[in-house]
Amino acid sequence: MQEGQILFCPDEAQVLFDEVGVLFQGQIKKDFEHLIAFNRAITAERHDYLQEELAEIEGALKEINAELDDLGKRRAEGLAFLTNRGVFTKYQTLCNEIIALRGEVAFLEYQREPLRKLQALDQYIGTLKHECIDLEERINTDVRQQCSEKESLFASICRYFKEMIREVIDCYGSLRVTTNKHGHLEFHAEITDAAGKLTSADLGNTYRRLMCIAFDLAVLRAYLNDPFPRFVYHDGVFESLDDRKKENLLRVIRQYASFGIQSVITLIDSDLPERSVNDLPVFSPDEIVLTLHDEGELGRLFKMQSW
Repeated sequence: MQEGQILFCPDEAQVLFDEVGVLFQGQIKKDFEHLIAFNRAITAERHDYLQEELAEIEGALKEINAELDDLGKRRAEGLAFLTNRGVFTKYQTLCNEIIALRGEVAFLEYQREPLRKLQALDQYIGTLKHECIDLEERINTDVRQQCSEKESLFASICRYFKEMIREVIDCYGSLRVTTNKHGHLEFHAEITDAAGKLTSADLGNTYRRLMCIAFDLAVLRAYLNDPFPRFVYHDGVFESLDDRKKENLLRVIRQYASFGIQSVITLIDSDLPERSVNDLPVFSPDEIVLTLHDEGELGRLFKMQSW
């Protein structure tokens, strides 16, 4: 049956009905015409729906055919691989690749734990840095407080240091403390004039050595009431000083000895301050612990034979 063909014709039916003497007009004819029109409308709608469904099916078939082509190529490649004479070589190659991959995985697993430890250490280092910053701030606060308080331990050390410098060389000594960029304490000993201005006197080795002696003795004196060492050792205490300053330094050392601070000093006889024949010797026999010379074994430090 052709598309849109209707086998029933109302006009032909009317002619037939007229021939047999049956009335076929009016409402009956209209109903048949409406029925034919309704049938044609349904047929047209169904045709459009079938066209859309046909388009969808054709699109799906194209996708399926493309996938079939791809699978066919992969199947052909797999068959070619299996039928190749070098299949065992390829198998060995794949096995080696698998072994290499497993080795990489094992190496990465081995590195993961140190990486976790490294991350933990980074966090710990960050915590320590914050603690160091806090500690540096506390140190700076304590330094400012110690420098501002007249009765603090540091103030006592500064006072004793200045007194000793004044008594020995008749100059003014300055002792201050600062913190460097790492938060560590740095002590600065300087020689100043009466106005408090820095001089170049502390640039020489002689006065630098004298300031070290003064600082050591000042620290020991400041800690006299605490459990702290009571002795100090200095080598070449009189070196390069004039006789008057040597006598002044010796007087201060003996003064500190009366406080309970023992000074162990070494010097050569040429560094002793000169005295007249009628004066007492610089050191009494009970102050001299050991005299070294080159006149025999008794003059050696450990009383040993030379070799």
